[in-house]
Amino acid sequence: MMILNNRNNVPSEIIKFFRMFPGQTLLIKGKPGTGKTILSFEILKEICEERNGLYVSTRITPEKLYSLFPWIKDIVPERNVVNATPKRLNEALSSMRYFPGQPFDFDFALNFFKMLYEDAEEMNNPVVAIDSWDAILGSLNLQDNSVSFTQSICDFCHDVKTHLILISETDGPTDLDYIVDGIVTLLDTNVRGEATDGQPYLEHSKSRTLRKIRIDKLRGVERRRKSYAFTLQNGRFKYFPPYNRIRTTKIESLPDIDEMHRSSGIKDFDRITGGLKRGGLTLFVVEHGVGLRYVPFLDQIAINLSLKGLGVARLRSVGSMLLEDYDLLKRYEGIYFYKPESWITWRLERLFPSAEEYRRFLETIRKDKADLMEFSLMESRKEYLSFLERLKKKHSAVVEFLGLDTFEILYGAENTLKLLDEAITRALENNEILIAVAKRGMRSIEMITQLAAAHFVFKDILGNLFIYGEQPRTGLYNISSDEKGIHLTPVV
Repeated sequence: MMILNNRNNVPSEIIKFFRMFPGQTLLIKGKPGTGKTILSFEILKEICEERNGLYVSTRITPEKLYSLFPWIKDIVPERNVVNATPKRLNEALSSMRYFPGQPFDFDFALNFFKMLYEDAEEMNNPVVAIDSWDAILGSLNLQDNSVSFTQSICDFCHDVKTHLILISETDGPTDLDYIVDGIVTLLDTNVRGEATDGQPYLEHSKSRTLRKIRIDKLRGVERRRKSYAFTLQNGRFKYFPPYNRIRTTKIESLPDIDEMHRSSGIKDFDRITGGLKRGGLTLFVVEHGVGLRYVPFLDQIAINLSLKGLGVARLRSVGSMLLEDYDLLKRYEGIYFYKPESWITWRLERLFPSAEEYRRFLETIRKDKADLMEFSLMESRKEYLSFLERLKKKHSAVVEFLGLDTFEILYGAENTLKLLDEAITRALENNEILIAVAKRGMRSIEMITQLAAAHFVFKDILGNLFIYGEQPRTGLYNISSDEKGIHLTPVV
């Protein structure tokens, strides 16, 4: 299981916001279960000195808190977990001699914080998190005076230079939005697959849950983005920085999962899917906006297969040839790139002794585009099969990687399906895996998905590369990489 990196736990704008001035006030909004409490702890961990965090809650004891979040104990010691029960709050309110309708002043706010600090450790530069502010207001019956009370508390924190984090159980606009210095909202949203020609089909009608943090306001801080995706894996808040470059890693070959499944070379992918199934098609669909960021993921699979001594025949998707490909050819024996149109540039030159005869041939055959397509397909298929036979003489087995968009551009949707069906038959006869890439917008894509034994989708969400499974069905996984390899982090 992937270990989360604390460097990316909280968006940098939020940390910068708290480090700009003392006495900043932040409102964290969101419906129950969206991760507000965990985010507040991550912020405390980032900005607090040792043992100077104060956590105020109306619903949790120190024992339960540390059992759920053991990593927060060094920042919020047991005495600094204030169990603000309604009885205790009302006793404090009566001692403050508050009468309905009277304004809240500095002394009132001072007494409120004295009540919070009553049993806490002595602290320098404390940071206070109140979870939730709605519950505090409800326990004190101050809903009708929430703005005045909150204003007095925020003014007090500004004056005494104490950072304050308020947690609210709503994700909509509130009267408090104009009082606090910063607002972030946590949202659970639904992500759907893209449709073909504007018509969603069955797989794409099923949604997956995405967690999103929206930065609504941070006074004095420029927002790099309005929203980020995040996860709560392992009880930690981790946001996904956008546009992380995915890189292949030099690895040792991973053993096959079992007799029917080969390893992909990506441990997280094997754990989620059970490996690449032999004798069938594993399809990767690339959604709009992904660009070439998916290519290193497939490169890593090819590297792992080549390290096993297999031949890897790769027919690239259109425009996906990277500089790294030339490095792959040098570093790993067994990875071969094939261009289906390459036969034209040498075979026709050999057939016709002069350029004039070649020109007359093209003018003749162009009169019937169907004949030209059939001729091209026949010659290309013959050359490709010859290419595979040459690889079989060098390797114990050969795995095909097919860029189906390249086929469709050259030979049309119907012929693409025919060529794919032949490749699936070869994989079945040889009991070997077959990997293909399709692009959203291809005319043949709906039929292609029906032929796949396994079907995964690359999708761009908020500047991040995600993958999810249609068959088998999975949730969203963020793709990242480091020196240890490519990792998949689930959105949970």
